[in-house]
Amino acid sequence: MGKEDNTIYWQAHRGGGAYEAPDNTMAAIRYAWELGGIPEVDVRSTRDGVIICLHDATLERTTNAPDEINTLPASQLTFEEIRAWDAGIKFDEKFAGEKVPSLEEMFREMQGHPERMAYLDLKEVDLQQLGAMIDQYGVNKQVIFTHNVQENCKKMKQITQGVKSMQWVGGSPDKIRATFADVLASGFEGLDQVQIHLRSQEGASDWPYVVDREFLQYALDETRKAEVDLEVLPFEIEGGAIHSLLDLGIRWYATDEPARFLQCINEWKAQQ
Repeated sequence: MGKEDNTIYWQAHRGGGAYEAPDNTMAAIRYAWELGGIPEVDVRSTRDGVIICLHDATLERTTNAPDEINTLPASQLTFEEIRAWDAGIKFDEKFAGEKVPSLEEMFREMQGHPERMAYLDLKEVDLQQLGAMIDQYGVNKQVIFTHNVQENCKKMKQITQGVKSMQWVGGSPDKIRATFADVLASGFEGLDQVQIHLRSQEGASDWPYVVDREFLQYALDETRKAEVDLEVLPFEIEGGAIHSLLDLGIRWYATDEPARFLQCINEWKAQQ
């Protein structure tokens, strides 16, 4: 990371779980690493205190758990109960056999591989327990902790030395502007990155996003001054739109479609 670094970095949101791999599974995590990205997983705890990778509060969307199980919060189920069900087959039969992983499974595959980084998006976890596990596996410099509350990012960096942090900023353009103004006023305290969500606007010709170009340029300038990375999450991947962001100078991205995103990157590089 660094303001002079011109490399293009990218996060695989949920590991690429919207379109290309079953989200928050080891298959998705490995897929992102193989493509050269940084997988993002969502962390929450089971009833017996195991930290797992699971976006939703329940198993309903991503697993084949039966009705009497799939609407219960994961926090009310044991790790063994959660692992009884398939977390890949509903996405695609070729992923049959994937399970909801424990965070420790991912950390074990990060040990000894400093190039394997991961975003941890806070859902429902005790931060002290999370920090202790990061320390236990020695993956501190490979973790980017993320949440939409700056205070939690600051707290995590105080608990665990060496981790990086990112605050994600979403909502309406006005809300994004207001939240960014608060973060800027704090001097980006406790933050290494700020992520801005980019939703597309209908019928746009010269600029595809509801967040305007001028604000993104301003945000990029301010983060650079503070030596903080500005990351954007465009929810729709289209070549011309991604090229506009690259032309603006943005070098950190998050995507639900890693393969499509990389295609856009390669097309842009070929034009340079």
